[in-house]
Amino acid sequence: MRNLRVIAMVSLITFSLFVTMNNGMAARVRWNQDPLSIDSVSKWEKRVKSVLEHAPGNVEVFGYVADWDIPASEYDIIDQDTEYTLTQYALAPRKVQPGLDHEWIIGNFTVPGFRDWLDKELPSYEIIELGFGIYLIHQPSQ
Repeated sequence: MRNLRVIAMVSLITFSLFVTMNNGMAARVRWNQDPLSIDSVSKWEKRVKSVLEHAPGNVEVFGYVADWDIPASEYDIIDQDTEYTLTQYALAPRKVQPGLDHEWIIGNFTVPGFRDWLDKELPSYEIIELGFGIYLIHQPSQ
C-alpha cells in the first residue's frame, strides 16, 4: 500500500510539473507577441499594404469599391465606412477615392456576385485576389 502511495505522489508531482511548464511556455509566447500585430488597425493595414506589392510604384490615386457599391447587396455600413477609412490611412500618402474612375482600383468584397457587377460596370479589367476579400483591379487606361 505504501508503494502505491509513493507512485501516486510521484505521478501527481510529475503531472503538476508538466502542466506548470506547459502553461509557462504558453504564457511566454503570449507575452512576447508584438502588441501592434494584435490590434484591428494593424491587421487591416497589413491586408491592404499588399496592394502596393502588385501595383506600379507611381500610382498616386487608387479607386475604391466595396459591397456598398453593388445594388441590392447587404452590408454593414459601419464596417464598410471603417474599412474605407482604414484603407486611406494604410496607403497614405497615396489617395484612395470611391469609384471605378481610376486605372487601379481596390475592391473590398464579401458578397458573392461582385464579379458579375464588375463585368457590367467595366469594359475590361484584370483582377488579383489578395485575400481577406481584398482585390486589386486594373483597368487599362481609358
